[in-house]
Order: sequence, then C-alpha cells, then structure tokens
Amino acid sequence: MDVTLLGSGGNFPIPMPTCDCRICVEARERGLPFSREGNATFVHDAKALVDAPEAIWRMLNRERIADVEYVFVSHHHSDHVRGLRVVQALGREGFPMSDWEKENPPTIVVSENTYQLLRRAHGIVADYEDWGFAEFAFLNDGETMDCNGVEVTCCGWEMEPGGENLIFGFQFDDGESKTLVTPDETKFLDTDRLPSDLDLWVRECGLFRTGPDGNPVFGDDLWEAETELEITFEETVEQVRDVRPARTVLTEIDELFRRSYDDFRELEGEYDELNLRFGHDGMEISNRVDALE
Repeated sequence: MDVTLLGSGGNFPIPMPTCDCRICVEARERGLPFSREGNATFVHDAKALVDAPEAIWRMLNRERIADVEYVFVSHHHSDHVRGLRVVQALGREGFPMSDWEKENPPTIVVSENTYQLLRRAHGIVADYEDWGFAEFAFLNDGETMDCNGVEVTCCGWEMEPGGENLIFGFQFDDGESKTLVTPDETKFLDTDRLPSDLDLWVRECGLFRTGPDGNPVFGDDLWEAETELEITFEETVEQVRDVRPARTVLTEIDELFRRSYDDFRELEGEYDELNLRFGHDGMEISNRVDALE
C-alpha cells in the first residue's frame, strides 16, 4: 500500500506569515521539506484523501494526484476541512459543460456527528451536496466500507473525557498490509482498541514543552491549560510504544514546535527502536520492505 503525506503541518503552518524566526526564514528560503502546509494524507490504492486543509488544491497539484474518489474527514476543526471545496474540481466534466451535477462525484466520508457539526458551521450541504459536487457517506465508529478493494474501518474517540466520539481515525487494509491514519486530537485515543499488527501508523506528533535549545515554548500556565486536552510528544511516544506498529510517521507538526526539518531528523535518532519518523510534505511511504524514506 502506497501513501503520500501531502501535508505534515498543523494549525500553524511553516512558514507563518510575517514571522522572522529561524524556522520560518529557513522555510521561506529553502521550501520543501523545510516548509509545511496543513495536515493531509493520500492513500493511493483506495484513491482516498484523509482531511482537506486550505492548501489541499496546491498539494494535489504538486504531487500530480488527479484521481480522488473519497475524502475522509477526521473531525470538524477548520484546519482539517476548509479545503473541502476541492470537490468542486474533482471529476468535473469537460467543456462545454452541460450541468453542474457530476456523473460520478467524489464521496465525502464522515461520521454522523461530524456531518452535523460541519452542516451547522460550514454549510456543507448547500455548498457541495445541493450542487452535485459531492455525495456524503456516513462511517461511524467500528463501521467498515470498501474503497476500490481496500477495506476502511473507522475508529472514533472522545475529544474530552466523558464526551461524544468527535474524533476519528481510519484503518486501510488491502489484505496484505494495514495503515492507520489518526491525524490529530489523539489525547484520548484508546490504544487497546488498535490492532497489534499495524504496518504503518500516520499520526499526530504532539506538543513540545521546549525548543531544541531547551528554552520553553509555552509558559507554565499555558502549558498546563493546553495539555489538558492536547497530547504531548512524550505521550505520543508512549502510545507508539503501546501499539508497536512496524513503522510510525508523525504529522500535525506546527511552527510552534520551534524545530526545523534538520532538527527533527536529528531527533529521530533517539527513537530508532520504534522506527519512528517525522513526516514532511510530499513524503512517499510504502509498506514494501525498506521503502520508507
């Protein structure tokens, strides 16, 4: 199974406009892999995109991906759904156009909870369904659907203790390998529910308390407040140790982390026993032996 990490950034892409820190200056000057746009993953065999940040148009063009049949939505946060408008372009008929309705529109796959949240916050029915730009399919926690011969299973969990399942990950199984994509909000993910034979886990990186120079990124009060609901990098590593996938690629890497591409490559050396890598935009990942960058 071949996967492309279209975007490895998070809510604060790299470079941030007007920022002249070391990380942003380097990203502006050098581009990829030092720059990062929003979080998006493409599973080629399924022709499936997981999440659609604002820059998804650019990402798909950059990687020359022209065939997208499914768009899976992990949750309703703006930085993961503001690019859903890309369905306007997917599968459009040639000119002269006879109608806005598409013969085979892409399918946006969401949980029923996510659908209702997006409907209220973003008007997705009027923007996409009513125009015929896309169809919607519901996939709730524990449910499975077929995408071009790949079995996709939804795993849901809480955003906060005692709440509803509002966050979702997707496991892609082609019969030979299993890839799990959990892009964000993994603080309360129950790792006991995950399979013990994962070949690849694409997942959220988690917050860093300090930069590589040891200087704090967050003040004490803000750190305490943020980590009530947001996962830390150390907690991410513990989740990886619990699950022990064959390999792990981290995404949702923010400008706030104060680390460059080179800093992350150096940090990887401390986790060789976990086969853990920090993702970058355009990273191609395969479950074939020795194919991981």
